[in-house]
Amino acid sequence: MNAGISALDFAGILRQSDELATAGSWDEAIKLLSDSNRREEHPDVEKRLMEVRHRAFADIAARATVPDWPKSLPDYFPGETSIPEIPASELTADIITSAIAHHGSLMVRGLLDQHVAQGIRDAIDHTFNSAAIVRRLRTQVPPWYLPFSLHREDQKFGAERSYARRGGGVLAIDAPRALFRHMEALSAVGFDRLLEDYFGERVALSAKKTTLRRTEPGALGGWHQDGSFLGTDIRSLNIWTALSPCGVDAPGLEIIPCRLNSLVKMGGPDIFDWAVSNETAARYGASYSIARPVFETGDALLFDEMTLHRTGVNDSMTKTRYAIEMWCFAASTYPQEQIPICW
Repeated sequence: MNAGISALDFAGILRQSDELATAGSWDEAIKLLSDSNRREEHPDVEKRLMEVRHRAFADIAARATVPDWPKSLPDYFPGETSIPEIPASELTADIITSAIAHHGSLMVRGLLDQHVAQGIRDAIDHTFNSAAIVRRLRTQVPPWYLPFSLHREDQKFGAERSYARRGGGVLAIDAPRALFRHMEALSAVGFDRLLEDYFGERVALSAKKTTLRRTEPGALGGWHQDGSFLGTDIRSLNIWTALSPCGVDAPGLEIIPCRLNSLVKMGGPDIFDWAVSNETAARYGASYSIARPVFETGDALLFDEMTLHRTGVNDSMTKTRYAIEMWCFAASTYPQEQIPICW
């Protein structure tokens, strides 16, 4: 941290970022704000950075080309009947492509350092506590919880905030400091470049889907494929990162470990209309065996919109799960209903 930065310097950084944005120099503006926040975190810089990342998308998407995708690759995990696993040191775009195409998901062990994950987990606690204060007192609580404002009438949040809250989450776009720390942690291990290699083009997050999770024991979750919300004519990757141990004493995930090329029939008794019934999921599980991975802090599961999954809970769990799910999309096929945040 550079203790010499003053409030006047921050004002100058914000002014310069506005000038760069006005000139259409979006990446330079993002770099300026990111560099500043690495030196010293500041709520105004973090808020502006999220605004610039959002506004940049229109220009970036307009220049996006549509590459052939995905590559046709052999199965790098032949004979694997559950979720393929690799250490983070072996992660490449081709391995992700092969694992998703042939198995539907990929477990990456040790993607984030545990000390780094602890800093993000602390930010999640601050965010949840601040969000509760905002709801109770109707006042802002920077830097941890700053609801994102949209400036275009054709883009809006619907029930996403309340839905995230009911599911033990806060939208990451409303928590710019926590989201900044997480994106920085992923970039530090090269995941931003890896995503561009994987998609073959620029990447944007979803402000509606990228969520900070603090999930209590006893949480409920129905089987689902996110393609039922997002559509299937897209190119997506969810980076689901565990920030605490989960899957034994704390809620984890349950996954059908196979590639599904179409949406599974939704509906059933006593479940949400978007969910797949337990009976339907069990039929797939009978063929592939439902995977219930055990996560250590810093592990990440990668999957896309076709993967059938749900929150994994049982009555013996007594601890809280911390995680971030970060949905990323290729700019050329970004879902219209989502709200983009450029990486």
